[in-house]
Formats: sequence, structure tokens, C-alpha cells
Amino acid sequence: MYSTARTMKLDLHPGMTREDSWVVSPSHLYNPTDLPGREVLSSPSMIMEMENSCAALAREHLADSQTTVGYHVDVKHVAPASPGARLTTTATLRAMKSGKLTFQVEVRSDDRLIGTGIHRRAIVPVT
Repeated sequence: MYSTARTMKLDLHPGMTREDSWVVSPSHLYNPTDLPGREVLSSPSMIMEMENSCAALAREHLADSQTTVGYHVDVKHVAPASPGARLTTTATLRAMKSGKLTFQVEVRSDDRLIGTGIHRRAIVPVT
């Protein structure tokens, strides 16, 4: 049986953080009213950016023979973001156990919270 704990690099540990800045582009948008000019950041797009930051943080500290896959998302989308808004996603590794990683994630527009929650990923071999 494959053991992820034996092949992890030693520099992956709780407390590590990564920040990624991005701009809300047309591909990130959803229009809940179907009225022109009412487009906002969609929840699935926000979650994708959260997952991307978590995956990138882990990837920087894993062996070349490893990657991660997301298996749990528990987030709240608490404020809208308009097209062209500059956002920052922060991923912080909170826990590691048996090849499973738990991240605290949030998306902000300056000091305004857009989304927050927990994301979990599992370390798996690259095949």
C-alpha cells in the first residue's frame, strides 16, 4: 500500500501560508437576475480560486512524485465582488494527518471579506 507520509518533503507543515492575487474576469461571473450589468463573482469560481491556492501551496512542498486532490469544501460566500475587482486568496495549512491536509481559506477585496472556510486535500501519487 502507498504511504504518503514516507515520501513527503520535510518542509510541509501547519502554519504555512500562500497568498494569490487575481482579478475577477468574465469567466468568473454569474448573473443571478439575468439583468444586464448585474454580474458578480460566482461561488464556484471563488471556490476554484481557493482550491488553486491550496493546491499550489502543497505542490511547492511535495515530492515530484506527489500531488493533491481536493475532497472537501466548506466555505461561505459572504459578499459580492464585481467584474474587475482585485481579490486576494489566502490559504493557510492548519493540519496534516495521514496524508490529508486541512486548509483555512479566505478571499478578500482589500479589507472586505468575500469568502471564508475550510478546504481539505489528500496527497496522492502522480501516475
